[in-house]
Amino acid sequence: MTTPPSSELSVRSESVQRLYNLYLADRFEVNRRYQRKLVWAVGEKQRLIDSMLKDMPIPLFLVAEIGAAGELMYELIDGMQRFNAIFSFLENEYPLSSGEYFNLDALADTKLLKDEGRLRKNSPILARGTSVRLANYTIALSAYRAATSASVDEVFRRINSGGRRLSKQELRQAGTISPLSDLVRVVSSRIRTDTSPSDNVPLKAMPKLSITSKDLPYGVLVDEIFWVREGVLRREEVRQSADEQLVLDMLIDCIVDPMPSTGTRIRDAFYDFTEYSDDESPTAESKQVANAVEVYGAKELEEHFLYTYDEIRQVLSQQDRRFSGLIEAGSGGRSARYFHAVFMAFYELMFKDGMRIKSYQGAADLLTGVGKNALSVPPGGGDWNRDPKRTSINAVKGVIRPAFEESGDHVDQSRFGWASQLETLLSNALVEQQLFECKQGFYSLGPTRVFDEASFAKICCTLTAMANVGSGAVGHLIIGIVDSEPDAKRVLTLDKVEAATYRHFQIVGIEREAALKGRSINDYWTWLNQKLKSAPWDAAFGRAIASESKLVPYRDRMVGIFRVTGGSEPVFFNDALYERLGSETQEVPKSDYMRVFGRFVGRSNP
Repeated sequence: MTTPPSSELSVRSESVQRLYNLYLADRFEVNRRYQRKLVWAVGEKQRLIDSMLKDMPIPLFLVAEIGAAGELMYELIDGMQRFNAIFSFLENEYPLSSGEYFNLDALADTKLLKDEGRLRKNSPILARGTSVRLANYTIALSAYRAATSASVDEVFRRINSGGRRLSKQELRQAGTISPLSDLVRVVSSRIRTDTSPSDNVPLKAMPKLSITSKDLPYGVLVDEIFWVREGVLRREEVRQSADEQLVLDMLIDCIVDPMPSTGTRIRDAFYDFTEYSDDESPTAESKQVANAVEVYGAKELEEHFLYTYDEIRQVLSQQDRRFSGLIEAGSGGRSARYFHAVFMAFYELMFKDGMRIKSYQGAADLLTGVGKNALSVPPGGGDWNRDPKRTSINAVKGVIRPAFEESGDHVDQSRFGWASQLETLLSNALVEQQLFECKQGFYSLGPTRVFDEASFAKICCTLTAMANVGSGAVGHLIIGIVDSEPDAKRVLTLDKVEAATYRHFQIVGIEREAALKGRSINDYWTWLNQKLKSAPWDAAFGRAIASESKLVPYRDRMVGIFRVTGGSEPVFFNDALYERLGSETQEVPKSDYMRVFGRFVGRSNP
């Protein structure tokens, strides 16, 4: 194992109120490439606060100092869960086990946020003196001045390799930089729907991406995560990253030929993972899988994997049972392996045998009882040898093949896109609003239903504003999502379309607009793209917007996605320049044009 390069290490004492001030200033950062999810339940958070109120010591916090003096960022290596527990208690997100909430008036920062309406006071309120004592509690902070980002990764792994603090899969993932580990992380996050636009996220944004329970009013509800909802994995297994291990197993089987056995040793070998060895030479398996990912194409593999996942979701939506109930998984912890076999059967039929599903209902009917009738899978987490695994996958393929047909060359534009892509964009929007916008559509919701040219122009302004964030900036504007409850009710009244809810987003689709236009959804989408091409902006920009647009099916509704990428210079709309300020689009005064142009100086097209 690599020895960390020399670095500077200092330990200092910091008060809770000082650390909270840094937190509000977004000086604490989480690197999601190796940091696990926020998974602490309320009870665990309450026990930490109780220890602090009793003046008991709590473990040291370790951060990596990044950046120059005066502009230091602190990347969290150890203590993310504890920091979140402390700061969320200060912000009245949960009470003590006795039911009392932190007194917001006891700390200058929380009092200001309360007075501005950004924090809500809950009751009963903890005594002011006790709250002040908590704010003054001293925490030991170890600041590590890392020589390289790789040394931060290595420190994280070494700290968490002792005892049972992280699961085996979390240890594999921690600090591993490879195409395979990147794919596992990205695909798993997209399925859990806790994605973020970049790997580095302010600690303040992490609660929105956390796996939570009904006791906390934010994050991804654990019972709604696909794996738990469908009975493939238990709640605690997802918290311990068993979902990432399952994704790893399936990714390996998608690209490694001949298909290997599944088990701990082979996972370690493909990850080139050893906890206690100093041997730095890569394993033959890690080189094999890296080459396989390169030949396949990482992005294409990600897309094929998630397309398979979406098709299985569509099949499962045809009936009311969970996956485990549909296939009759029974006891013995076989559901994950059964899903593995079903997933690989769908994947191979589509991407190796050149077929597509012709009947989702037919596929659901054929899957009924397949776990009892066609599969032989070992229980628990032991090795799944190659030959019986291959037999199980082939058995599922034989059962469901009648629901498939030859793919052909015709691409149905109405199915161009994936539900998981939309969920990823919406999840990212919870963290990054500058490069995201959603609109209900182009037709007015007034008594006269006409195509609203003013709304079309505003949407075009927003697209240019996203491009003007800078060269290489990527933004998304989604059509078919209302941004208020009154608009959702208005759509229901006018168009008889009930919104489908995902997190707090309400999805109404745009088929209703196609009907108002008197066209099919495909023809309406083509017409919209032609209109974008001819809008009063740079013609190349209009063509790029149209070429990257997608029509995505989501829960029986069609949603339009426009993707914009910043080029080498700003983009004007109707001879005016626009920019994004947070989630708002504003026109730039001519006197301020140079500031926007300054973002593109010395840049070339990505």
